Amino acid sequence: MALATDKIAVMTENLKDAGLDVNEVAECLKMLDKREFSELNKFLSDYRRKLLDSVHEYSNQIDCLDYFTYTLKKFLEVN
Repeated sequence: MALATDKIAVMTENLKDAGLDVNEVAECLKMLDKREFSELNKFLSDYRRKLLDSVHEYSNQIDCLDYFTYTLKKFLEVN
């Protein structure tokens, strides 16, 4: 774990924990170093949207499994 006094290390660890790969983390830190804050914000927003899309996709798959399980249970009760 990075020391809280090492801001770059803390940010790096946080970005890795968020699921960014080594190249994406490096790109974020590069934008930060160049003070390209609007570009960094856009990159992070796009990444967040990608993660959220994944959550929605998995949620839909879970709903499909739940429906199938429910249908199977009803089918087995009848037979």
